Amino acid sequence: MVGLLLLTHNDIGLQLLLAAKSTYGSIPFRTEILAIDHYDKPLDISRLAQQYVRVLDSGNGVLVLTDMFGSTPSNIAKEFCNNKTVNVVSGINLSMLLNIFNYPKLSLKVLTKKAIEGGKDGVMIID
Repeated sequence: MVGLLLLTHNDIGLQLLLAAKSTYGSIPFRTEILAIDHYDKPLDISRLAQQYVRVLDSGNGVLVLTDMFGSTPSNIAKEFCNNKTVNVVSGINLSMLLNIFNYPKLSLKVLTKKAIEGGKDGVMIID
């Protein structure tokens, strides 16, 4: 099973995970949350993220979800882009999490596509 790392500002990842767990009923992935506050040093967070990825990867890879492209969390996650067992998706939302929760047995590649689909499908104008 793919591991899941939520790498976000403050408690965004935790709150989204709690909402997803409340809606879905469980967390079907081995998951870690790495929250970045304004006082954290990016180098320290980068080292911690690397440790989390090693722990989460049971041989099927790790999906890293960040909250905003170009921010510190996504810049730290970008360090994994050369790692073939890690995929990074920026722009996490509740729809994205719930969508991937439906597919815990998919490969990293397919699960990454499901994350993007779920995220996009959750953004719309309500008339």
